[in-house]
Formats: sequence, C-alpha cells, structure tokens
Amino acid sequence: MFRFGKAKRLLSRFQENEDGNIALTFAVSAVAVIGCMGAAMDFSTLSNAKARSQSIADQTALAAAVFVKTHGREPTPPQPVAEGEEPEPEEGYLDSSYKTYSAYDLGYEFKGWVEGGAENVDVSVDYDGIKKEATVTVKGKTVPTFMQIFGHQNMDFEAVAVAKYEEFEFYDPASIVMVLDNSGSMGWDDKTEVYNPITGNWDDQEGHQPRIEALRSHADTFMTDLQGLVGDQTDDNDKVLRTGMLAYNSNTISSRTVPMNWGTQPVKTSLAQMVASGGTNSAPPIDTAKTWLSTETTTHKDMHGDDPLKFMVFMTDGINTSGGSTWVPEEGTGQWLGMVCKRRNWWGTCTRYGEDTVEQTTKPTYGYDWEEGSWQPTANLSSTADCTAMKNDGVKIYTIGFALADGYYKTNQTSTSWTYLSPEVRDQAYAFLSDCATEPSTFLTAENAEQLEDAFTRIGNDIQTEIIRLSN
Repeated sequence: MFRFGKAKRLLSRFQENEDGNIALTFAVSAVAVIGCMGAAMDFSTLSNAKARSQSIADQTALAAAVFVKTHGREPTPPQPVAEGEEPEPEEGYLDSSYKTYSAYDLGYEFKGWVEGGAENVDVSVDYDGIKKEATVTVKGKTVPTFMQIFGHQNMDFEAVAVAKYEEFEFYDPASIVMVLDNSGSMGWDDKTEVYNPITGNWDDQEGHQPRIEALRSHADTFMTDLQGLVGDQTDDNDKVLRTGMLAYNSNTISSRTVPMNWGTQPVKTSLAQMVASGGTNSAPPIDTAKTWLSTETTTHKDMHGDDPLKFMVFMTDGINTSGGSTWVPEEGTGQWLGMVCKRRNWWGTCTRYGEDTVEQTTKPTYGYDWEEGSWQPTANLSSTADCTAMKNDGVKIYTIGFALADGYYKTNQTSTSWTYLSPEVRDQAYAFLSDCATEPSTFLTAENAEQLEDAFTRIGNDIQTEIIRLSN
C-alpha cells in the first residue's frame, strides 16, 4: 500500500511539473523505447525469413543431389526451340547458368516476411562435377517497418546449403500407397478442345493425349526414381521402402491391386496394365489403403525396428459418380428435405406422404419435417472420413486433381464425341481433394499431362527429402 501511494505521488508530481524537462525526457525515452521495440520486430521478421530460407536451401540441395544420384547425370538445359515456342524444362533442378528459380516456383511460401512473398525470393542451384556436389543459394529482402527511420529501406537475408551426390543416407524407412483413378473419363484427352470460329470445328490442342497414358507414364517415372534411390532391397538389411497400388473405377480393380511389398517393381508392372473404364467410386480403395497403412508400422518394426513414414498419393480426374448420395444437414444451402403429400383421395385428404427435396431460400410451409442441407456423394463422405483417420494416424496424404479445367473434352470413343466438364464439377472435385489432403500444400492440381508430371515430380522430391538425410 505504501509503495502504491508513493508511485501515485510521483505520477502526480510529473503531471504538475511545468518546466518541460520531465516531459521532454519522457518523450525522448518513449521514442527510443518504441524504436527498440520496432527494431526487435524487424529483426524477428528477418530471423524468420533466414530460417525459412535455410530450410528451403537444405531441401533443394538434397533434392538436387538425389536427382543426380538417381539419374546418373546433372540436369541439362532444354534444347533450343523455334522462335515463338516455349522451351520445355528438363525434369529436376536446372543449373543456375540457365535459370534462377523463385521460392514460389518450387512450391514454397513466405507468409508476410517478404514483400511480394515467395515470388521475390531467388533460389539458384549450381552443380560441381569435380567435387560432386550441389550448392543452393537462397536470397531475398525483408521490408522493415521501423528500421526505415534509420535509413534501412530493406534488410537482406541469404542461406546456402551444399549436398554431395553420394553423401546421403536413409533417415527413415517409408511406406507409400498409390490410389489411382482408372474410370472411363481417364480415357478422355487431357486438354480441352478449342473452338475454331473460322471452320466451326472443335480443334485439338497441341500435345494432347489420353489421360490414362499420361498417368501410366508419370506414375511409372515416380516409382522408377524411388527405386533408383533405394537400390536393390533383396538383402533384409537394405529393406527400407514398401509400396502398393490400388487402381479403381466404380470399385477397386482387383486385377491391378498390388498389396504392400518391399520395392517398387510390382507396382510398375501393374501401372503398365491400367486402362480406362467404368464409373468412379474412391471409397473402397481408400478404405483398403487405410487398412494397409495401419499395419505398416508393425511390418517395418519386425524387419528393422524403426517406425516408417507413411504416405498416400491419391489421383482422380473428377467427382465420384458411383455409390449413391447421402443427405447432409447444413445451413444456407437453399435445399430442403422433408415429407410431402404423394397421394390424395377424391375429397383432398392426403393418404400417403413421401420424402422430397425442394430448392428455395426459406423453409417450405407445406408438408413437415423440413431440414436444410444438401445431397452429397456417399463415396466422398466415406473417403474423407478415411482420409481424416489416416491423417490422425500420421499418414501424409497427397492428392492430385487431374485434367479438371472446365470445357469440352474429346472422349476418344469409337465415334468422335465430346463431353463438357462444368466449373461446378471442377469445384466439387477440388473441394473433395482438398479435404482429403493433409494440408493445402499437399493438394495439387494438374490441368494436363505436363502438369501431372510436375505434380508427381514435386511429390517425389518432397518424399525423398523426408526419408533421406545428408550424411556429411
């Protein structure tokens, strides 16, 4: 109580003093304090940016070294093309003498740390064939808030990482299951048709191909890269990677099912046998994938005593069309499910009520038991529930929405025909895949075969950097 009273008297004297000295001193001190606090905030932002850039440098250097290790060569720039044509980038990471990437190009984010975000952070990759190492440099600038008072318009950050081609080893064993759509629409072209107003025809885009062909090719490359990384696993001491595959249409296709096993060759063999047919129902294969992955920890521990990292790669080119629909209560949909009169007798009394769905903004005044919501594919709900269960069990789930740009697609049936894919169908598919993915960054879209290759490459690089580490 005494201390409080003394402090109160001091504050009163400060307020009553009129000679200005105390006020001036307080003002100067306040500026200094605020300046220090602001500088601390700016340096905290810089520190976060440095930490983020070092993580990117480490992962990119490791991925670059893995590329050289698995392909037996350093990446090379694309071959020259005719004027006006876009060069096709070589798979893997290119030498900085050809191109400097942005962090955004490589799929990274800088949340508020850098003005302009990841697009303004440069990532260069250099290869040294003599030292057999890849060096990655990440550079950028943060824009300070308070340090500008002292003349600092920006604050530079830089991170460097070096990875030798041969000096990395497995950090964790892994199990990877692929769930791949083989429905009838996978026989359609990967690119939309383009209307020619001069001829009145729908023309093919250059480089178009059936989706199933693109899937076979790029999924095989994904598995080949993994096999090159782990090498021969015939010796029990070398068993670190298990893979499996579930192809599906309106149900799981048993003839193309590859149960989890060591290595990748059985999956590669089954990939070559994929064809497009039937409807779409992802629920059965995803449920099986969940069951498979739930036993992988025991299998790995029995072999080498370590817990594995577990991954699911799920790719589809549309919405589930098989398996029926389920009513899901939800406010604000403008759809109502209730009981309405289905039959009346001759004097107007209802003799039979039945379920019906109507669309209107307010609750219907006729009938009874009205509930607002929407009909959703049962397969979506079941698949999402299984995805959630797997994520809770530590499985990292990547999803790919393939060839879902809205427009007309050639179906490649016996007679020339086209089918329209609407923005509503695209949005439904993207929402479903986003819900299934572990996080926003593991949900990828690929509007054509080239982008599907990029998606598999990105997933492969991500998985590789999680299951291996530098040994130097």
